[in-house]
Amino acid sequence: MAQVITFLDYTPSPRYDGNAWTEVDIEEGATADGPWILLETIALSPVDADPTDPTTRSFTTELASDTMELWYRLLFRDLTGDTEQATQAVQNVEAPTTYASVNELARILKIRVPTAEQRAAMERVLAVAAGEIDSEIDFSATGELVGWQFSLVAEVNLERAVEHWRQQEAPFGLIELAGGLGTAERTARDTWERHALKLAPLKAQWGLA
Repeated sequence: MAQVITFLDYTPSPRYDGNAWTEVDIEEGATADGPWILLETIALSPVDADPTDPTTRSFTTELASDTMELWYRLLFRDLTGDTEQATQAVQNVEAPTTYASVNELARILKIRVPTAEQRAAMERVLAVAAGEIDSEIDFSATGELVGWQFSLVAEVNLERAVEHWRQQEAPFGLIELAGGLGTAERTARDTWERHALKLAPLKAQWGLA
């Protein structure tokens, strides 16, 4: 019995030689370093009219092994069989629940075409922020979020994820400026308080302390 594996929003590298990517290999491995087994090759349709601005695409295979925690990657090819460097390997594990998408976070961060590494980092900070939200509103006790409730937690999920993303680049505290000339600036304090206040209507509605 096989599993269904889906790859969301992958963008191959731009081509400046006039040759467009025409197909993608989906590969499976026991570890993040392989060895790799070809599961299937999918033709890209439509082929990019402008290879310098490749389309972001999603792919699904129904041929993955019936085993969790295997690794998968994509390999884009052109008509001559040339390939680009394989995408970062991703593991088949249960995805954490988040209230906002990587595409929304990329828009806020003004990252037009995130790399596989950036997408993985965005998924991570969204998951961390969602976990903080669940803890704050005691999600296990509240049940399903609907309407404005989901919109509220999605907003907080994005705002908190942005904070986590920026903290990766410049940790909270003193940072040196002006090329090491001795000038420093204090970054914003790492606080959950303002997000908790924003979520307060949910807690009040459900009678949580």
